[in-house]
Amino acid sequence: MEREIDIDQLVAAMKAVDEAGLLFEEALAVYEARGPRRTGDDFTVAGGSVQTLQGAEEMVLGARRLLAELALITGYTTAGLDERVGGRAVAARKGFAGLAGGGSRMGRPLLEPTLRGLRLLLAVDLFDPEFRAEIEAVVRAEKATYPEAMPLRVPRPVAGRPS
Repeated sequence: MEREIDIDQLVAAMKAVDEAGLLFEEALAVYEARGPRRTGDDFTVAGGSVQTLQGAEEMVLGARRLLAELALITGYTTAGLDERVGGRAVAARKGFAGLAGGGSRMGRPLLEPTLRGLRLLLAVDLFDPEFRAEIEAVVRAEKATYPEAMPLRVPRPVAGRPS
């Protein structure tokens, strides 16, 4: 029986995801030390301190979850329990959801640890082209894109209520 994912490929992916996660944590610590400004539009502006902090957290959590999933797949595969892997291998190839969403929130320029972590993930053979494209999009983005800018909404007066 041929394995869906080679053990060496899994181990290489685990090492890269672990190192990327540590780099994302390093960047998160910098953002946390700066402290979010809790004034004005900072909660709703793409690239603001609150959105950047949230994006960095999403990338850290995504990397941690993916590392745990890869470890589980590696354990089952190494033990010869390939049937227990199920659809996990397909999901692992897709990377983690927090990368694109987290990266789109973060102010530019991205911190060097974040860029190094993203480059590590790009080098992993295990990941699907779609995940690699998401990584490349985060690296190439000139500015944060989420949340989208929205016009200020002023409530309309309601008939019968004093303004």
